[in-house]
Amino acid sequence: MKEISLNKELTMDCPQGFYHMTEAEKRAMNTLGSGQWIGLNDPERHILVTAGWNRPGLLAKLFLNDRDLAKNMEKRIRKAMKDMDYRMEGFKERTVAGLPAGGFRYGYRARNTDMTAESYVLKKGKTIYYFHVYLRSALKEESFPVWEEILDSVR
Repeated sequence: MKEISLNKELTMDCPQGFYHMTEAEKRAMNTLGSGQWIGLNDPERHILVTAGWNRPGLLAKLFLNDRDLAKNMEKRIRKAMKDMDYRMEGFKERTVAGLPAGGFRYGYRARNTDMTAESYVLKKGKTIYYFHVYLRSALKEESFPVWEEILDSVR
């Protein structure tokens, strides 16, 4: 299993079957926000994982906790996906890299395919990290354990 560096501060595993997306593939994606990010794709299992990071303004660093960050992220994603049949499934909390992470699961429709996604956000020092998975809803029973394995590998 290949280890991937996130901002030279965290690492995560790239499981068998995934490949590191090229810059051209990343540019073709419709992403929100700024900051650096990596993408991992498993075309056989139809799973796409992204992990990104940025350094927010002073206010966000001082006052926002993982739940507040997750609610803010959900609001931005909901707005961006308003034409994709966005369906919120609920907020979640978990530990990633030994830190509290706030997140949520949602559904949407892309190219006539029902999709499910899950996103988490956490603060480590002065940096905010974002983790997202996008997968086909019909395959979520097989796909979510892979996602959990990836999140569990972040250190």
